Amino acid sequence: MLSINVTAQNEYTQRFLDLRAKMNDPDNGYFSKDGVPYHSVETLMCEAPDYGHETTSEAYSYWIWMEAMYGGITGDWTYLNNAWTTMEEKAIPTSAMQPTSNDYDPSDPADYVTENPLPDNYPSALEPNIPVGEDPVSAELTAAYGSDVYAMHWLFDCDNFYGYGNMGDGKSTPSYINTFQRGEQESVWETVPHPSWEDFSWGADNAGFLSLFVDDPNPTKQWRYTNAPDADARAVQAMYWAVEFAKEQGLDPKTTIP
Repeated sequence: MLSINVTAQNEYTQRFLDLRAKMNDPDNGYFSKDGVPYHSVETLMCEAPDYGHETTSEAYSYWIWMEAMYGGITGDWTYLNNAWTTMEEKAIPTSAMQPTSNDYDPSDPADYVTENPLPDNYPSALEPNIPVGEDPVSAELTAAYGSDVYAMHWLFDCDNFYGYGNMGDGKSTPSYINTFQRGEQESVWETVPHPSWEDFSWGADNAGFLSLFVDDPNPTKQWRYTNAPDADARAVQAMYWAVEFAKEQGLDPKTTIP
C-alpha cells in the first residue's frame, strides 16, 4: 500500500508543502473571492480557457488532489473537506440550474449537427431526421441518482468578466460559460465565450449566441453544460487515496472524508 505517513516527510514532501502554502496564501492571488481556484494566477494566457481568471473542472480536481495529499501528510483533513464542499457548491449545476432535466427522453437524446473542419463553416445545419440512437445508461443513472446530473461543468468565469452571471442574472460568480463550439480547428482566440444559460439576454435577438453555432430556424431558450470526465475521474481518484491515507492514520474515513 502507498504510504504517506507524516513521519516519512523528506525533501520532496517539504517542497510540496512549500508550494501548497504559496498557493493558499491569499496575497498570491490563486483563488477568487468565492474561494475558487483560478486556472492561472495571470489574467492573460493561451490555453483551454481564454483568460487566466476563469477556472476549469480540471483545476478543481487538482485542487482536491493537492488537499488530499496535504491531509495524508499532516492528518489535517479540513482543507480537503473545504475543497470538496466548494466544488459541489460552485462547479456542479444545482437543480434550479437544470429545471427541465425531468423532460429528458433517453430514446431521443439529441439532434444531429455536422461538425465542420473550420470555424468559418459555421453555423452548421440542424438535421433532426438523422438517427442518433438511444442513451443506454440514462434509466440506470436516474434510478440511482435522480434526474439531475451530478457532474462538474468544465468552464467558469470566476470574476464574471463577461457579465453573464448565472441563470441570466448578469452578476453571479463563478459564472457558468462555454467557449469551443465550432470544430476541431477553432483556437482559443477564435472562440466566442457565451453563457451556459441561454435565455437570449445577450447576442442576437431571439437567438442569443445559438445562431453562431447551429442553423436552427426556431432556436429555443435552453441551458447546457459541458462535462470533462477526466476531471471528475481525477477527483474520484484523489478521494480514493484520501480514504486510504485516513485509514493509515487510524481514522474513520466516514467521519473524516467528505
